[in-house]
Amino acid sequence: MKRVVLMIVVLCFGATLSAQDIPQPVDVMTNDFRGRVEGGFEWEVAKHLSVEAGVQLRLMNDFASVDRTQTSVGVNYEVCKYFDIGADYILINRYDAASKAWEKPRHRANLNLEGKVKVGRVELSLRERLQTTFRTDSVNRYEKMNPEMILRSRLMAEYSIRHSRWSPYMLFELHNTLNAPKVVANYKSDPYSTDNYITRYRAGVGVKYRISRNHRLDFYYYFDYDSSYNIDYKGNKGDLKGYLRENEYRHIFGISYKFKL
Repeated sequence: MKRVVLMIVVLCFGATLSAQDIPQPVDVMTNDFRGRVEGGFEWEVAKHLSVEAGVQLRLMNDFASVDRTQTSVGVNYEVCKYFDIGADYILINRYDAASKAWEKPRHRANLNLEGKVKVGRVELSLRERLQTTFRTDSVNRYEKMNPEMILRSRLMAEYSIRHSRWSPYMLFELHNTLNAPKVVANYKSDPYSTDNYITRYRAGVGVKYRISRNHRLDFYYYFDYDSSYNIDYKGNKGDLKGYLRENEYRHIFGISYKFKL
């Protein structure tokens, strides 16, 4: 019994020392105005089954530089008037302004489940999206996850104005990490484990405009609070070198055009 008690004390003491070796992250605050321009089409190939594709350009640094381009293709099936299921693939090409070159592309796959209900002229919807992003560059799994998995939960309310082509809406969304790397004092000696936390809060307003039966426009503004961790280890020794919490406030203005076949 004494040996068991001694072993527990040693393990607890070691865990305390390990926890003390990990400092609190240094907070870094930034504020940025961003823009998005997107064009796409939707084709109803069969009853309740549609295919979508689109291209999006994103701007950053107060609209001064290109952030990325995204090319997407997806499919959506309306199970009933209250529930949709869909999946899509996105090719992401990020631009590095410092080196003036495009980074290695990333591949993203989404699985979407959406429930919706109408209350008068208001349509309420809740979408759960499982987002998986695969990097093509080499990374230390203790610093960045590959693939990265995030659960995105979005609540949206859209109002249909009587005898009008305009439909205003508002939304709120949370991004929750599912496999973020947990910070350790030394990744060569400490076991690998994952963590999960909310990394992004998004609130948005927008308005959709029906130009004609086949043409749609969407104008929107999103306010994002993005709180992500930047972990850096010494490659040769594995010791924790830097630990930042990057808090970024993003004001996103966008316009989207869709052609419905």
